Amino acid sequence: MSESSVERAYDSLRRMAVGFAFKPGERLNEGTVSRQLGMSRAPVREAMNRLASEGLLTVVPGQGFFCRQLSISEIEALYEVRGDLEAASVRAAARHGDARTLSDLRAAAASLVAAADGLDIDTLIARDEAFHLELARLAGNAERVRILENANARIRFVRQINLERPARTLRSLTDHVAIANAVVRGDGEAAAALMLAHLRDSAAQAAAGVRDGLVRIYAQAVA
Repeated sequence: MSESSVERAYDSLRRMAVGFAFKPGERLNEGTVSRQLGMSRAPVREAMNRLASEGLLTVVPGQGFFCRQLSISEIEALYEVRGDLEAASVRAAARHGDARTLSDLRAAAASLVAAADGLDIDTLIARDEAFHLELARLAGNAERVRILENANARIRFVRQINLERPARTLRSLTDHVAIANAVVRGDGEAAAALMLAHLRDSAAQAAAGVRDGLVRIYAQAVA
């Protein structure tokens, strides 16, 4: 079993898990998935184990792998974790973030507000996540970035649903500008307060999007 085959299986299955290509709670048959990917079972099993360790699949001893549930409680917990981590990030970035990079980040956030109407949803999500991750990188903590990347993947499906609403998108992107302004002027406490308010609002919207997400998943399954 080559490392490249495991990576290919992992990349394919990760996209499927993030986007709920499987129904919540659905058991994943290794043979069926392997045939679907055109691969042998060994790299698929290794990829599934990695995804289970990341919380993107669940594993039940003696039963196998299952698609994770789309759970309001999990989403709320992940946003709480994001709040803890990202408030710390913006405080640190305000103290010792590179001034030029911070200024560029603020300019990018402002330009995205103006350009949002012309962007597809995948680009909007990518740019939204990039803003938060760049602040974490500027704070100089690689582990914080890694954990945030995992949290983002686990909530991406409902975030996509919410960012499909133009009013929600505009509010979220405008929040980014306000957060960036506070970080640039070195006011870490104001930036942290703005970030926490932003994430609380996002969490409420994401929880509300679970119902729409479930409807979409099962509608796609019977289409």
